[in-house]
Amino acid sequence: MVALYERYGPRLCQEAHALVRETGIGRVVSFDSSDLPILPKGDYYALWFVGPEDSPASPDRVSAGTFHPDPEGESQVRFAAAVDPAKYPVLAVTAEQGDGDPVPTLPDVLRSKPQR
Repeated sequence: MVALYERYGPRLCQEAHALVRETGIGRVVSFDSSDLPILPKGDYYALWFVGPEDSPASPDRVSAGTFHPDPEGESQVRFAAAVDPAKYPVLAVTAEQGDGDPVPTLPDVLRSKPQR
């Protein structure tokens, strides 16, 4: 089980965890949160696999997918991606504007510690 922590600012989410299962072609992630804030209509959350050299000036991440929490702020979603766990050892969640821009909106809302 991987815990995701708030990266900056006031505590927005009390609890978020991901169960990461490595497969022969990448990882499958089951993500659960208990109280993510509801975003404005058209906006969404995105889960990312993040590389160690990731920075705002030079993003190094692969999208696992997007999601919305339910009206109580709970999320239970599952994603799969063909990424090398050694190259992308961190999970992060961003709040994205529904503007069609594929570049991640930083800072991360939630972020894990690097996984081994």
